[in-house]
Amino acid sequence: MGNGRRTCLAAVLIPILAILCVFAQPALASPVVSIEPSYQKVLQGQNFSVNITVDPAGAEVMGAQYTLYFNNTLLNATKQDKCPFLSQDGASTNIFANKINNTLGMTEYGEARIGVDYGVTSPGVLATITFRAMEPGICSLNLPNVKLSDPSAQPIPGVMVNNGSVEINESLFIISGFVSYNDGSPVNNPGVKITNLNTSEVFTAGTNESSNHYRVSTNLLHISEGNLLHFNASDNIGNSTEFNHTVTREEINAGGFAQNITIYVPDTTPPVITNVSAISIRKDSATITWETDEQSDSMVKYGTEPGNYTEIVYNASPVLHHCIVLSGLSPNTTYYYVVNSTDGSNNSAQSSEYSFKTFAEIIISIGDAGALSGENATTSIIISDITNVGTADIIITYNQSIVHVIAVNSSDFDFIDAVIDNSTGITRIGAFQTASAGLNGEVLLANVTLKAVGNGGESSALNISIIELKEASSEEISIPATPHNGTFIIGEITPPVVTNPDASPASIPEDTDSEPGWGETSQLNITVTDDCGVASVTINLTPIGGPPDQPMTRIHGTDIWTVTVNASAGTSLYHNGSYLSHNLTVYATDIFGNVNASVSIPLMVIQNGDVSENGNVTLYDAMYLAKHVLGKPGFETMNEGIGEVSGNNEVSLYDAMFLAKHVMGESGFEILH
Repeated sequence: MGNGRRTCLAAVLIPILAILCVFAQPALASPVVSIEPSYQKVLQGQNFSVNITVDPAGAEVMGAQYTLYFNNTLLNATKQDKCPFLSQDGASTNIFANKINNTLGMTEYGEARIGVDYGVTSPGVLATITFRAMEPGICSLNLPNVKLSDPSAQPIPGVMVNNGSVEINESLFIISGFVSYNDGSPVNNPGVKITNLNTSEVFTAGTNESSNHYRVSTNLLHISEGNLLHFNASDNIGNSTEFNHTVTREEINAGGFAQNITIYVPDTTPPVITNVSAISIRKDSATITWETDEQSDSMVKYGTEPGNYTEIVYNASPVLHHCIVLSGLSPNTTYYYVVNSTDGSNNSAQSSEYSFKTFAEIIISIGDAGALSGENATTSIIISDITNVGTADIIITYNQSIVHVIAVNSSDFDFIDAVIDNSTGITRIGAFQTASAGLNGEVLLANVTLKAVGNGGESSALNISIIELKEASSEEISIPATPHNGTFIIGEITPPVVTNPDASPASIPEDTDSEPGWGETSQLNITVTDDCGVASVTINLTPIGGPPDQPMTRIHGTDIWTVTVNASAGTSLYHNGSYLSHNLTVYATDIFGNVNASVSIPLMVIQNGDVSENGNVTLYDAMYLAKHVLGKPGFETMNEGIGEVSGNNEVSLYDAMFLAKHVMGESGFEILH
């Protein structure tokens, strides 16, 4: 009985417990869409972002969309970007809504997966919205219209929403400073405008009449890192200054920056030029100096005529003490000049005209000399264009195997002495004034006697080195001078060797019209050699109507001398049935004056038109010329330069006609060409 009751009770309790267990299971979690972070603080003008996150809570999410509302007086939405929530597994998506409407203070976004038949179940970020904080205050970020859909495109029920908010704090950005003139004095009540060149906004600074301070107060809504600010500051009398400034991250963090401003008052006063002078005057240079009362550049304008300044030397460096070197001047010349200085404000001043005279070039020279081997020659050492010289000390160097110094004497100085060392080829000569005044003009330092100890044709340089040349004054003043060296040559008496006389062509016609044309000239060549050197080669052309000493020219790189000649009318020679050559004598002269006139160049001159070379120009020559042109047998040989009488640079029947008419005396054919 008792066991039966227990069995029945158990049968009743088991179903009841089963039902209770079912109702005791927790409810399934709902998907959640949140704004993250849900709360943040930002500064006015700052850009910030919020994420729209989705937690499916186990549901398969195939699509999502939302509308977010905000206070458009506090915030301005700038962009809304897709994030990887719906494409986290690599699936493609379609964004079917992405709108920002700052007028209504809202953003819309909608996105769905495509190409797959299943949704995502893992949480993620659906989109990111970026805002710019506009004004101070607390702004709610609300999501009143959120929809999630499943793979069947049906809404997922029970979606929970977590809204957000942002607190915007006021951000001051202060730009301030003092405005002064460049001399340090204050600019009270200045006008200061600052333009943000990135936004075109203009800020006018606050000032007052009793101070040179200015202040601009704005916020980060109007100023950002990297903005280029253009400053324009002015006083009340028309002076101003402008410059740019780039805002840095440090200045943003500090909430502003200090900027003092300097207004430069235009300088309208030119420099004052004083103490103009020409110093360090030499034969080819001078230094011009002057001073100014303010920093300025340097310019000298100069020339050799008063008021005509053809040359300019300029130095742009700003200085008070000016120095310009004039170089490349001519010796013993008066120069006229003015100096000019311009300050940094482009105010220019120019001096009156000044002048100076360069020194004449002072030269110490030794004359050339020459002698036959074993003989002597004397040359002089001269100082020219000198003033007040008191002492001179020089060295002469030479090739001791060619020449020796055997005497030094006869000086204009009170005292002279010399040390001769022919073993080294050095002679030192010293001279000075003892009681007399300094010497001027052309001064004989010494006569030097030289002996030729080498062989004929050898030469040696006579080089001067100046050790000392000074004035005859109580102060030790050096005199700049230029040495001019000489040459000693040992003479010889052998004339040049003359060979290979040649005339090409060997015969030419008389130039009857005095205009050398085709076939009427000959090139005369001769070979001339000399161990010591050929000075000149001439040829006597009087037999053919030329000068008696016609110079010949050396062909470069050879020993051949040449000249091109023509023969005047009436210079042909005909004797005993044939023309004779003129022997044109060549005169070859070496550097010692030795002349060889033993060789002549033969040149035959033929009457123009005498193609038969019988000594007369007749109709026979015209006939001969015609038969030659036509190629008749027996008339093959002819000097074509003789037959070209018309002047057209070729031999033709026209020349035969021209010659015939010439012989017959017809008008227009009087002159053979």
